[in-house]
Amino acid sequence: MSLVARILQDRFWPLVPVKHPGPMPCPRKRGGHLPLILSAALMIFTGSASVAQNASAIEHRLPPTKDLSAFEDTYWYVPDGYLLAYRYTNLPEPKVKAVVDQTVWHLTKANEGYLLGCSFRTTTGGKLWSTSTIVGSVAPNDQVMMGFNSGKIINVASGTLISSRGHSVFLMQVAGTPPESSLTHWAYMVQVTPQDAAWYSLPGTNGWSVDRVDTGCVVDR
Repeated sequence: MSLVARILQDRFWPLVPVKHPGPMPCPRKRGGHLPLILSAALMIFTGSASVAQNASAIEHRLPPTKDLSAFEDTYWYVPDGYLLAYRYTNLPEPKVKAVVDQTVWHLTKANEGYLLGCSFRTTTGGKLWSTSTIVGSVAPNDQVMMGFNSGKIINVASGTLISSRGHSVFLMQVAGTPPESSLTHWAYMVQVTPQDAAWYSLPGTNGWSVDRVDTGCVVDR
């Protein structure tokens, strides 16, 4: 079949008769691709529905937000044996020095996996205390991130909420980045109550009590 005859057949069949030496092919009908288009659309729709169902199933299997209501109005401190920290100072000349770091948390509020409160820290045996506002979170897998906000200085600590003898304990690591020095410290943060001796004499503070340390912060105002 000539090229012209094929073109005429494709465009005008059956209006223009064309001689063909062999069996007559089935004429192409307008809209012949419609079944293929509908089939492809159905596959896309079915696939989208399947993806939506999978996403919904995954969402239902995700761990729920951690209930931290039990942490409201609780106090936490660094027990003796975990007070060692290292400070790097770059003024007047760089040096690394071991220090005793006692930190007290007062967790005041809990909401949808977040913890708010106040932090009080001393590396001078209780002579000087620094106060910061805690904005932290505990993920469903017990991974912890705490932000300590004090004016223009923000320190971030990461860790894990673990269980020890049936009690919750924070295992934390922090590396502060103030302009003139930084403090690196890992420690357990253990809950302390008036029934504990540490409440009345915090380790590494020369006799400071929790009541005396807790002077409040931005969260409480």
